[in-house]
Parts: sequence; structure tokens; C-alpha cells
Amino acid sequence: MGKVAKKRRSLAAEAKNRNNESNETNVVVLDAVRYSDEPPLKRNKWINKQRVLVLATRGITYRDRHLMNNIKQLLPHSKSEPKMESKDSTLVVNEICEIKNCNKCLFFENRKRKDLYMWASNVPNGPSAKFLVEN
Repeated sequence: MGKVAKKRRSLAAEAKNRNNESNETNVVVLDAVRYSDEPPLKRNKWINKQRVLVLATRGITYRDRHLMNNIKQLLPHSKSEPKMESKDSTLVVNEICEIKNCNKCLFFENRKRKDLYMWASNVPNGPSAKFLVEN
């Protein structure tokens, strides 16, 4: 019994010494700044906030409507609007864009069922361009 008790005591003393040594050598110093004090992490992925409204006046031909639908399919960030009265002024387009939260606008206008014009504009107060669509 004496040898077993001595072994136990010596093992306990060695473990105690190891704990004391490891506590002294593995001292961890905490930072003065908490994680909650740091600014939030920024997203690396770019998010497209541009929205394009695509609409046309009443009375466009079937070819023009197919062109408009193809353009809508090409633009994943587009929103569509049903027909607009041709008698209304083009200022109504700005209001429709504001209602739909759109930044850009593609407006198809048909005159005399012959000529198709496409207006491309930056809605709030930006420039606009008028194109004659052929073929």
C-alpha cells in the first residue's frame, strides 16, 4: 500500500506542477476592443439597384410587341406596365416610374401604325434619347 499511495501522490504532484506551468506559459491577454464595438462587415457582392420600366402606348403592332417582350426577357431587372394611353403626355411616364420604383425607362411609341420610336431615359431628371426602330 505504501508504494501505491506514493505513486498516487507523486502523480498528483506532477499533474499539479504541469497545470501551474501551463497556466504560466499559456497566459492569454484579451484585446481592449470588443467585437460589438467594431463596425459591421461589408458585403463583397455587388447588388444591382437599377430597375428598368418597359412600357408601350396603345395600338402598337404585333411585331413591336414581340420586340418589347424580347427586350423584357433580356433585362432581368425590368418591370413591365400594361399599355399607356397615347393621348397622355410623356410626363406621365415619370409618375409611373416613381410608382414602380424604377430608375430607368424604355418607352415604345407607335405613330400612324408605321413608325416605332423607342425612348430611353433616366427617370428622375436625367437625359433621354429617342430612337427610330427599324427592321
